[in-house]
Amino acid sequence: MPGTASDPLAEALDAARSAREQLATGLANERQMMASEVHDSLAQGLTYMRMRMSLLRDAIRQGDEGRALKYWGDVDSSLTDAHRRLRELITYFRTRMDPRGLVHALGEMSESFLDRTGVALEFANRVPDLELPVGREVQVFHIVQEALGNVCKHANARCARLSLERREAGYEIVVEDDGIGMLDDAAAGERGESGHYGIAIMRERARRLGGELVLQSAPGAGTRVRLYFPAVQPQSEDTL
Repeated sequence: MPGTASDPLAEALDAARSAREQLATGLANERQMMASEVHDSLAQGLTYMRMRMSLLRDAIRQGDEGRALKYWGDVDSSLTDAHRRLRELITYFRTRMDPRGLVHALGEMSESFLDRTGVALEFANRVPDLELPVGREVQVFHIVQEALGNVCKHANARCARLSLERREAGYEIVVEDDGIGMLDDAAAGERGESGHYGIAIMRERARRLGGELVLQSAPGAGTRVRLYFPAVQPQSEDTL
């Protein structure tokens, strides 16, 4: 038949066109992910520092040494935090997500946690076959990484626990520790005078997953961070 010889060529052209479209989509998603990460890691901190610099200028003009030193300390702390986040961002875009998946990445992080931090971490995984799109895995991984980072930096804990479970139509990840806990304003997740705004970023990442993040803590009673997100990404949410 006359059309038969052209069918393989047409199929090859369609396949090439589809591959180009997938590549273009992947590049667009990659750029959006980079923009989101830069916003979370740097832009908010720079905005905070700009506001503090304005207050510092006013304090210097008024000769108020006490206020000037305070605002200088705020800027210095925020610069240190921004530098740390920039290093993490560079490392992330060099190494990418573990190609073996989120569960493997969490397992490896848990295995080395005691040696790196001095805090014993138990990893209770009840979803060994968990598979998510890479964009969602990245968001979950960064939330867990931030929560565990807070454990080793602020909790003064001896033990911590990371659990992953299936809950109804979604998944639940919990990070809890036996540390000193947090004050109410810090647990609320708003950036305070200390210059830390990681909890607010964690909540924004949870929103992108179509889920929610709940933090429970009290002075002397440890901290519990619970992330819940649906198994299927809501159409109204951005996965990046």
